[in-house]
Amino acid sequence: MERWRGRVALVTGASVGIGAAVAVELVWLGMKVVGCARDVGKLQKLSAECQSAGHPGVLVPFKCDLSKEEEILSMFAAIKEQHKGVDVCINNAGLAHPEALLNGKASGWKNMWDVNVLALCICAREAYQSMKERNVDDGHIININRCSFILLMDSDGYAC
Repeated sequence: MERWRGRVALVTGASVGIGAAVAVELVWLGMKVVGCARDVGKLQKLSAECQSAGHPGVLVPFKCDLSKEEEILSMFAAIKEQHKGVDVCINNAGLAHPEALLNGKASGWKNMWDVNVLALCICAREAYQSMKERNVDDGHIININRCSFILLMDSDGYAC
């Protein structure tokens, strides 16, 4: 893991759960981790905890609503300006709404689509372009999907 020391990772959904655990581990390994989430307060607390623990890397909190393409593009522009670009992109963010398929609200489905599918695609595209522009040939894009878009429903009409 020495080759990743000082390199830049983006972790979406970094404020809680799997995203927070991945972000902390990468900071512990010496990476500069841009952690994005809607709740930047949780990211700031996590960043302070990493610093207090003496981890060799750094966690940079970034507020971003992944359901909004313009915020994603602004985030990548800021990463380029402040850190030169992304070497590792971990698409971890995901959400689910308990909307029944037969009588649920389209707004909930749209929000799930925007975050779970579209944001993942935009982040992957932007990360790839960042790597390509800098001739990074050993970068990674990792997609963590634990929240699939509505494809199935149970006997009560809820997505499963």
